[in-house]
Amino acid sequence: MSCEGTTDDQIGEAVLIGVIKDQVRHITCEGNIPPLRLPDMKPITNENDQMLVDQIAETIRVIGDRLDQDPRFNDMMDGLGRVADKSCFWKLVENVFSNGQINWGRIIVLFYSVGKLSAKMVLARLPAVVSDILSLCLDFFRRKLLDWICNMGGWINSISELARFAIEQVSTSSIRTISPSVALGLVFISGSTSGDAHQLEMNRIS
Repeated sequence: MSCEGTTDDQIGEAVLIGVIKDQVRHITCEGNIPPLRLPDMKPITNENDQMLVDQIAETIRVIGDRLDQDPRFNDMMDGLGRVADKSCFWKLVENVFSNGQINWGRIIVLFYSVGKLSAKMVLARLPAVVSDILSLCLDFFRRKLLDWICNMGGWINSISELARFAIEQVSTSSIRTISPSVALGLVFISGSTSGDAHQLEMNRIS
């Protein structure tokens, strides 16, 4: 399903596959690891939508760099990596959506974590598990997250809402694996992108 007049389903798919490719690229460049085959994404022909995908991907990269500095996050990812089958995705969902609440931050953490898990599976020479994780995440995204994204006004609002997410939602009580210091760091990151999000929205409706 998608929002009327938008491509939020397609944008979500493009962002997720892009995050996985980005994480896997780092490890395949470092050693003798065969490239991972991922399904082709539907081309995004709208220039502003592609700009939005690129901006969300960059935001996830920056947030991911901060998550990687948190020992609890790394411990969780290492534990999930040792599961080494598709059930690690559901264990990840249990951690990120521990109380069932959805917000932009948790969606972004989910996407980044799926990318990290995929890289670990590639290192373990388990490409089939990556395909399983991707399929499960896309299905979960469409069944559980897409309606919420549509109700929030679409992906365009993910950028400007990151500041609110960082202040109100990211804490050791809301997402157990992220420390308050990382949450505070997100305030600066998201604040610096909110103006760009507004400009993108103006371009989309003009």
